[in-house]
Amino acid sequence: MTKKQKQAAEAATTPEITGETEAKIEHKTPCVYCGPSVRGVARQYTVYASGNTPAALDEFVKQHPAAKNLLVPVERFAQTRKALEMAGTAESILYNKIKNEL
Repeated sequence: MTKKQKQAAEAATTPEITGETEAKIEHKTPCVYCGPSVRGVARQYTVYASGNTPAALDEFVKQHPAAKNLLVPVERFAQTRKALEMAGTAESILYNKIKNEL
C-alpha cells in the first residue's frame, strides 16, 4: 500500500455516524454494512435500521475501527459499492485491510 493510498484510507469518514459509546454506535439514518462478511457478526450489504446495529457488529467495529467507515447510509450504498470494486479507492483499501485482519 502506497503512502497516498494509506492517506486516502485514513481520510475516509462517515459523518452520518454521530458518535460512539462504550457499547453502541449511533446512526441517524438506516445504514448498510459494506465490509467483508464475518460469521456471527454481519453479512456484507446487510441493512440496519437507524440506531439498530447488533451488539456483535458494534464490538467488531471497536476491534476493527476501519469497519466504521464501511457502515454507510443507505443513500451512499451505490456509490460505496462501486468504489469497493475499484482498486485504490479508500473504500477498497479499507475493505482489504479488514479482510486481512480476519
